[in-house]
Amino acid sequence: MTWHAVADLTEFEDRPVLAREAGGVALALYRVDGAVYATQAHCTHAGVSLAGGEVVEGYIECPAHYGLFEIATGRAQGGPVCRDLATYPVRVEGTRVWVEIRPDGARR
Repeated sequence: MTWHAVADLTEFEDRPVLAREAGGVALALYRVDGAVYATQAHCTHAGVSLAGGEVVEGYIECPAHYGLFEIATGRAQGGPVCRDLATYPVRVEGTRVWVEIRPDGARR
């Protein structure tokens, strides 16, 4: 497993979702109630970037068809989305955000 520095907490000041890449994996990073989470970057339904979505009470709403995913777990919350998002371990050191990516890109 490899940890990758992907963002700084200050980058979340203007937006709650960031698009990043680490170890060849496209990620969406979220800051919700002071905690930082990482999921795969694209909706499992339409492949649209979740970085353009809206964070609503701990969920990310896909901008294409308004499907909801629970940010902390990646769980799909009903139609039109039915497949969960992959999630990745996150740690914060100071203001630096790190995400763990397996060398083979496998998800958690």
